[in-house]
Amino acid sequence: MGIDFSKLQADFKEYLLQNGDITQEEFDERIGSVSIFSYMNEFKDYLKSEYDCSDVSIFSMSVSDILKMDVQNGKLIDPNAKSDDSNDFDNGKSSESIDEQGIAEGNIESTQNPPGEIGTEQTEGSGNMEVQEIPVSEEGTEDAANAANLENTNLITNILNDLMKDDTFKSAIDINTDGDISEDELGNFLDIIKDYDNDASNISLEDLMAAIKDIQEGKFNPVEETEEEPEEEQEIEEVEQTKNTPRTSNANNAARSSGGSSGTGSASGASSMPKTVEKTLDNMNKEELNEELNTAQTDLSEKKDALSAILDGSDPEISGLKETMDDAFETYQKELEKVDKNMADDLQELKDKIDAKQKEIDEKEQEISDQECAVSEAETAYDNAVSSRDNLKEIVSNLENTDTSEMNSEQASNINTKLQDARSRLETAEAAVTEAEEARDDAKEKLEELKEEKEALISGEGEDTSNALNEKMQEMETQILDKYPEIKDSMDAYKEAKDNYDSTKTARTEDAKSSIEKSQAYVNDVQTAITNYDNKQTARELSPGSDMQAAIDWARQFDDLSESEIKSVFAELGYQFDPGQWCADFVRMVLGEAIGDENLPEWYRNVDNKAYCPTIQAHGEGHQISAEEAQAGDIVLYDWDGDGSADHVGLFVDNGDGSSTITAIEGNTSGAGGSSCVEEKARERNTILGIYSMHE
Repeated sequence: MGIDFSKLQADFKEYLLQNGDITQEEFDERIGSVSIFSYMNEFKDYLKSEYDCSDVSIFSMSVSDILKMDVQNGKLIDPNAKSDDSNDFDNGKSSESIDEQGIAEGNIESTQNPPGEIGTEQTEGSGNMEVQEIPVSEEGTEDAANAANLENTNLITNILNDLMKDDTFKSAIDINTDGDISEDELGNFLDIIKDYDNDASNISLEDLMAAIKDIQEGKFNPVEETEEEPEEEQEIEEVEQTKNTPRTSNANNAARSSGGSSGTGSASGASSMPKTVEKTLDNMNKEELNEELNTAQTDLSEKKDALSAILDGSDPEISGLKETMDDAFETYQKELEKVDKNMADDLQELKDKIDAKQKEIDEKEQEISDQECAVSEAETAYDNAVSSRDNLKEIVSNLENTDTSEMNSEQASNINTKLQDARSRLETAEAAVTEAEEARDDAKEKLEELKEEKEALISGEGEDTSNALNEKMQEMETQILDKYPEIKDSMDAYKEAKDNYDSTKTARTEDAKSSIEKSQAYVNDVQTAITNYDNKQTARELSPGSDMQAAIDWARQFDDLSESEIKSVFAELGYQFDPGQWCADFVRMVLGEAIGDENLPEWYRNVDNKAYCPTIQAHGEGHQISAEEAQAGDIVLYDWDGDGSADHVGLFVDNGDGSSTITAIEGNTSGAGGSSCVEEKARERNTILGIYSMHE
């Protein structure tokens, strides 16, 4: 078999870590990618330690040449060393071309030289000249030639063959999501990646490795994008892209438009493939959280019903086993009745007592399970009450420490009103903590009482406990066997059926209780997420500054952060981030976090694609204001080329010099953080397409 490139890369990384050639921190900083081409000598040492290289001199070879080699029986075999009349690569099996391998492993729809395909290429690597058909895009002969022009045909084709076995790779380039990779789709992939290394003349190994990294990180877009930069600013501007991605998580809940890139070019809104952000409890809105809570509570209720069915015998499996056990007992009891009716009657009476006692124990078990859930809920309610109280304490402290000396009377009055409101809420929150603490303690006390009652039913004092009754049953069975050994078979059949029933019921009960515990824990998590959401809303509502000013203040903490630095913030908060095209992503994140979607103007909430500047522009019609009317936090759209379609977006800060400029804070713009960073900057008013009010 040939070298498995993906596995080789992973194994080499482990080798580097173990030998101290790279630290875990360095590895993590490079986002998990350790290129073998960056460690040529170390890579050769690794190969020498892993394979028999006696037949070749790997230290005189390039890494690219090494990757063309085969592995056979633990040895590295130089294919060029094979005889010219050799017609195989691997024990008589010819190496598959991208076309052959694609059909065999990647479900490529095969055709014979379709339009746009560069017939066949001959690649060296063994004694034979392997014929490989290179699928390319159908955009014409010139583009197709560029797409199929591989810098190192044999190596890159072999890597592609290996990738076509990988589900992640196939999913990333499968534009029509039908599960099959057509030649057009593979050709499209090659066409997109050819200028990853800024050289579109061919497809290099660097192009392919960069594309693999993007796919691994979920960044690869199978629809090629175009970019346009404003001449006067030399900024990295956004391309149009539809992202129907909610900023929050959970497939069962309503989607929300994601923040993301703006677009250049036509305002028609032609879109690329949608990208999604995984939803989590931490980034759902209130409506989604309430829906999630309902779903979680329904699931918990179903789990409780399942336990109840096991304990009361209505579960089909338990019911069937009990019926088998009862039939076996009836046979056993009737045989005993033939030889000793009095003893048979005593046996039946004792069994009825045992069954009645077990029913009491099962009912108590159900009560205990329900109470354990109640305790868990009460503990969570107490913790959440404390969290809400502490949040209000911080709000009160912030308001009390707010300097109102430079505020006008209206602003100072607003601060005082918020302070009184916060203090009143804090008083209520303190009472809620006390109440929650008492409820938690009562729930715990009740649980202990139930456990003691169950223990008394099993092994308490008296002759009617479960243990005492079962001991009597064992004594009676011994007496029966001593007097009537002929009924041993029917007794054993009953005892086997009973053991099967008891063991199955016990195991099912424990599984059901474990399932309930997990479901209850998730309900608690959702309740906590709702509390955290409410705490954020309260903090925004009672913020010392104006609501939209709070957005500017929040955005300023990222001033001068580069693209590589800010993207981790997006990831942590659960927002979509597209490298090189994130100005609208930044606006969306700032407004969502600092203000909250529910508190934004209706016109902006209704923007179905907040990632695309022309869509924001279209929804903003009727809400446009002048620079003199604008306030901090209003949306500013720019038009670099004067075509009337928005190319870039930021948040208004102030009136700048009062005549020719304004000040705005923006993402994906040039500044101290580089060519693509967050920056608060002056903008010429003649570049502004419109300012849209966020104070409605």
